Amino acid sequence: MTKHILSSRHHVAADIETVWDFFSRAENLGRITPRSMGFEILTEEPSTESGSTIDYTLRPVFGIPANWRTRIEAVDAPHRFRDVQDRGPYKTWVHEHTFTEVDGGVRMDDRVEYEMPFGPLGSLAHRLAVEAQLQYVFDFRATAIDQIFEPAPRRDDAPPTVVAVAGGTGFVGGEIARELRRRGRRVIALSSRGEGARGQLPDDIEIRAADIRDPEAIRTALEGVDELVISLAFPGMPVEQPKKGLTFEEVDAGGTEKLVAAGRDAGVRSIVYLSGAGAAHDAQRHWFRAKARAEDAVRGSGLRWTIIRPTWIFGPGDVSLNRFLGFARVLPFVPMTNFGSQELAPVYVRDVAELAADAFTDDGAAEQVFEIGGPETLSMRELLHRAMDVAGTKKLLLPAPAALVKLAAWPMRFLPNPQLSPDAVDFVNQPATVDLEPLLERMPRTLTSLEQGLRTYLGPDRTSVCFSDATAEEAGPAA
Repeated sequence: MTKHILSSRHHVAADIETVWDFFSRAENLGRITPRSMGFEILTEEPSTESGSTIDYTLRPVFGIPANWRTRIEAVDAPHRFRDVQDRGPYKTWVHEHTFTEVDGGVRMDDRVEYEMPFGPLGSLAHRLAVEAQLQYVFDFRATAIDQIFEPAPRRDDAPPTVVAVAGGTGFVGGEIARELRRRGRRVIALSSRGEGARGQLPDDIEIRAADIRDPEAIRTALEGVDELVISLAFPGMPVEQPKKGLTFEEVDAGGTEKLVAAGRDAGVRSIVYLSGAGAAHDAQRHWFRAKARAEDAVRGSGLRWTIIRPTWIFGPGDVSLNRFLGFARVLPFVPMTNFGSQELAPVYVRDVAELAADAFTDDGAAEQVFEIGGPETLSMRELLHRAMDVAGTKKLLLPAPAALVKLAAWPMRFLPNPQLSPDAVDFVNQPATVDLEPLLERMPRTLTSLEQGLRTYLGPDRTSVCFSDATAEEAGPAA
């Protein structure tokens, strides 16, 4: 039976005590695991002391749960510990974590020895999907660690104002929060889940719990805030769940109206609102009408405002392009919800974050609506081919008639957490192009191409993960 070996090396910009403290707390594992994996710790008050066990659940493929029990052993603080699978999806799994002080921080080495179950079938699964999935997880982990431990900048020249980001623990809002922090701003992220939603945000960004359905809670969360970014998204978007209040009307429109009113009462002076390309009262799709209603609240606030209408946003942690790339890792083909002819101008998330941060300090942004997209327009089919080329997961695209996909998605609406709906199919299939001229005239900037953006977090040049094989007899204990 073949034993596989995964090795990875990464530099962490922090002292060894800080790094050890982070990695010796089991609850932080969720912060460096892709959200799509559905990671959840089941053990109350998990410990990483030698001999302790931790139970958790993963949903690595199509939301199917896999239970895992890991046992901690060989703890040598702050330099080393090992976790061993007692029960889980692998036949064996031994993961050695080593931390070494080096100039400028800590070198973190991971070495995993693992075996697949089910004999030849397991070996086939490893070759077709598991190895690529593990590389993605460890590459995501490296990006997450960089974000969490990103050094704090000097604040001497930064404006003394306080900026809150509603939705600041999400994909777009989180990048805006990090960009403001890079500029030395004091940043507060607002989230309905509070500290439990911190994810990849650095620990010095304050998080305040604020449910957008509760005006009083919002007013309390905005105390002492001078500037406000509104970047709302509901869990599972674009799949709406009306019974849970997770709709574009209730979150985008109603939530923004409540935030604007509470911000005005709390003394907020300036608002940046993340809308969407295509927002209009007479739009065919209701999500664009909800965005237009939210824009009305921002324009009528009496405060300084800027509205940003991005196209299809991509980056580490997005739930759009990364979903297709996830299919490419585990399937022999990539399913599509149409024939891929719609045109898109994909925009890199950091370009959106930089524009949002600039809007507070650039006079050219006051009382303006800016569309923003990437510098190139591509069909969905061409976009996916380019993304797979960068990621090194070239697979066949399998198109399907949208009407057939919507018919298959219809009964999913009745599931507790539906993964698809007929409206979501329309959302995915819509074109997304913009007019960049007004933005570039008032706020000149260089926008990132799809390939340039993808190469910041994907592809063989980005990874430090290596795989090798040894027979079970040849491989010794992890060291």
